[in-house]
Amino acid sequence: MYHYEKRLLRSIFLFFTVLSIGFISPVSGGWNQTITDIDVTYEVSSDGKNVHVLRQVTFENKDEDTRFWRGYYSSFNYYFPQNAKNIYAYEKESGNGLSWDLMPGGYYTFNLNKKIWYGDSYVFYIEYDLPRNSNTAVFSIMESGNRTKVVLRTPQSYETDIERKDYHMLEQGEFTEFVFPRGATWKNPCQVTCVNHTDMQEIKSVVRLSEKDVGITVRFWEGEDAWGKHILHTTMQSLELLENITGFPYPPQYNITIVQASVEDTQGYGGFNQGSKGIYLLHTSSDAILIHELAHYWTRDCHFSHIWMDEGHADLYTYLVLEQTNPEIAIKRKDKSLETYQKLERKYDISLSTWDTADNFDSTNGEEIQFGYSKAFTAIYLVYEDLGSDTMQTGWQCLSELGRTVDEQCFIQVMEETSGKDIGYIEEYL
Repeated sequence: MYHYEKRLLRSIFLFFTVLSIGFISPVSGGWNQTITDIDVTYEVSSDGKNVHVLRQVTFENKDEDTRFWRGYYSSFNYYFPQNAKNIYAYEKESGNGLSWDLMPGGYYTFNLNKKIWYGDSYVFYIEYDLPRNSNTAVFSIMESGNRTKVVLRTPQSYETDIERKDYHMLEQGEFTEFVFPRGATWKNPCQVTCVNHTDMQEIKSVVRLSEKDVGITVRFWEGEDAWGKHILHTTMQSLELLENITGFPYPPQYNITIVQASVEDTQGYGGFNQGSKGIYLLHTSSDAILIHELAHYWTRDCHFSHIWMDEGHADLYTYLVLEQTNPEIAIKRKDKSLETYQKLERKYDISLSTWDTADNFDSTNGEEIQFGYSKAFTAIYLVYEDLGSDTMQTGWQCLSELGRTVDEQCFIQVMEETSGKDIGYIEEYL
């Protein structure tokens, strides 16, 4: 083949994954000379049907290799989120659609409608939809590099929480736009949570516990019936297990209300137990978060004076419940907590005796808060592993029956008297 007839076919690779997105380019200098600008809009529909994504891709071939070798670019590879639907690619000016193939690696190869020679540029569009619930939308903005402009459009009536805060806001008719200008660097997925506050619906039931019947009310936004039913079932199941695990009955004299909540309601946390006022539960929270908040009805009955004992026990009870309902998740959650403590131990010099939870959980303090929780769980879990479930149950019953504030020395003393073992090693965490 003569070099005048030779054509070098190359592809533009843009990979979108659940955890991260990045441009994949060889080390050769030519690839570094290409330019790809992206303008993307994520629009949360006001009709409750989907999140529509519109992506404009502008590719410019500045690759010197293609100039000398008379090569060109002719395809574009793209990974969609697994739940993307209604995928469509096209040229805006001509209205011509782009054909594509699903490749073995799970990505789509879009065939461009022209050869992009050296010095040429090409603009095309990709659209797709992401699913959402009727009154909630949770998804991730996933971009790469610093040549992307991102616009998030949500109905003005929606409460919107965005993990990143480096945007500016514009009001456009019935929508609010959150704009991340070109130049902002994208490395990790950015979670977006949108809530349309409608009238609340509720379902009720009664769980028969060892000493009393406890009424359960779950309140949720219109259209979130599946969420409400799942929360009701998990609550009833977990309360029975918590009685067996702790060794003493459900303590409060009031019934339980669980309210589907937004990030603002929970102050950024996954859940918020307000005692007789009920539990505010983020509508995206896992079963583990719900169980943790339910566990606080038992931890508070022990009158722990330090946050680490209260939160550490709540996480331990959560692990023990999940061991019976979802062992795989239980192990993953336990291992993650232990690993988080070990990983961040040198970064955050926090003594549990002085540790306190922040009023609000956000991206600026999230890692440090998670470390505090992981250290509290690690300390309690080590004692549990050392003493065993029966001994710990006896100790918890004693603490509950004391009817007074339990400080760290009281906790250690009761557990040592109950077990006949020295657990002074826990003080290195304090």
